[in-house]
This record gives sequence, C-alpha cells and structure tokens, in this order.
Amino acid sequence: MHNQRDFVFFRHHRYIFEQQEEGGQVSARLQELGPRFTLRLKSLQLGTFDTQHGEYEWKHKPELDTSRRRFHV
Repeated sequence: MHNQRDFVFFRHHRYIFEQQEEGGQVSARLQELGPRFTLRLKSLQLGTFDTQHGEYEWKHKPELDTSRRRFHV
C-alpha cells in the first residue's frame, strides 16, 4: 500500500525462494497475487468513524478540481 497524488494503491505480493541444486545458491523473486485496486480519498475524519456526529479533518470539494497538477493531501 502506498499513497501517491491523492490515490491509495493496494497490491498483494509474495516472495518465492528457489534453490537450484542441493547446497547451491538460493534465488528469490516477487510474484503479484491480487486483487489489486486503487482508491481515491474523499474525506479524512478525526478519531473513530462516526457518520452522524463525526468531525472531518479534510473533505474533497469538486470546485478544487481545476488542475490535474495540484494535489491536496
């Protein structure tokens, strides 16, 4: 998981270790499993999640989407 340009990317990987011959060198590779998905942040809420009386630290406003080069979080 990592955050880049107001998006959060989720990927699932695993390491695979292989030994070619007995007593030989061990090689490692990375395999992507899935599912993979990307989320765009709409709001940040202070404290625990509360839809009724929650206090928002940051909330997305459509009028701020004037430039593709400006990021808010």
